[in-house]
Amino acid sequence: MRGSKAGFGDLKRLHQQAQARRRDQEATETAAREAQARKAAAGPARPAPPSNPEDDLRAFQRAMGAVTPLRADERVVHTQRRDPDDIPTQRRAAALGETARRADAGISDGGVAQLLSENGTAYVRADAAPDTARRLRRGEWQAGAELDLHGLRVEQARHAVLSFIDECLEYGIRCVRVVHGKGYGSEGLNPVLKDKARSWLVQKPDVIAFSEAPEREGGSGALLVLLRQQEEARR
Repeated sequence: MRGSKAGFGDLKRLHQQAQARRRDQEATETAAREAQARKAAAGPARPAPPSNPEDDLRAFQRAMGAVTPLRADERVVHTQRRDPDDIPTQRRAAALGETARRADAGISDGGVAQLLSENGTAYVRADAAPDTARRLRRGEWQAGAELDLHGLRVEQARHAVLSFIDECLEYGIRCVRVVHGKGYGSEGLNPVLKDKARSWLVQKPDVIAFSEAPEREGGSGALLVLLRQQEEARR
């Protein structure tokens, strides 16, 4: 009899467990049906209303209000090249698989004061007309490109100046402006780049002359530089 009582107890427990599982399953199915019914009653999702362009513009202006534009470290402005097949030296060397020579290779920062004229504000190569610098300052040749050295260290400025001159020669630009600044932002207010730019330019064989720019074009903070044309270089 004990065995029969134990067997009945097990059956009763299994029956209760089966009933509990059935109740759980029915509750889950009921919840799923109710969720589906609520979704169907809500209908399709409504698209978001179109944004107002004026509101978008005002929001953008508020977001950009505290933004400060970055200052360009170096700016080079070229006129349009005359010959579309004329590729500057650095890119030509890369296309041919060659190693391009740095534009400032062999150029020193040494003083060349003895080569300058007009109180150190001008320079004329020995094989050019003595009045070339004065004619340059009077505007006989218009600058076709400009390089601004503000914000550059000496090494950066040297490479920028000499690369700029080489590219202008490639483009056939005769006269350029180099803005080196007046030194107001330098330590001790000494115009470091002013003297060094003159030194670098004197060492370039294709620089015929340069002169301090007129006040309307930068005055003592800029140089007008006259370059040798390709035809002249081949003579």
